[in-house]
Amino acid sequence: MRAVKLIGISGSLRRASSNTAFLRALQGLVPEGVGLELFPLDDLPLYNGDLDGPSPPAPVARFKSAVEAADGLVISTPEYNWGMSGVLKNAFDWASRPTNASPLKGKPALVMSCSPLSLAARGRMDRCARR
Repeated sequence: MRAVKLIGISGSLRRASSNTAFLRALQGLVPEGVGLELFPLDDLPLYNGDLDGPSPPAPVARFKSAVEAADGLVISTPEYNWGMSGVLKNAFDWASRPTNASPLKGKPALVMSCSPLSLAARGRMDRCARR
């Protein structure tokens, strides 16, 4: 049986990112026969349609190749202003092109978020509910 190859993408560039740490911890928990490789987004330039084409910047080409080669994506991202991080949106902008031949097309994905803020907020809500 062929091994399953997953690519882990963190929507945060922070060195101490809880989302990146969550993906690293998940690497040790995937079952036998499943690989989870983290792909950092640090080098991806901002999306520029003038650079989008058959010869994109090298970091973009590496990212798109990694997405294409993966059987699925595991994405852990912070929420910024009720939406995905700009870092992740930028990566999707690059990977979603060309429209009809995107490496994202038909690719299964798991999207999650890991944030200590929600735990703090929940604690405040629990205290309010007890009053």
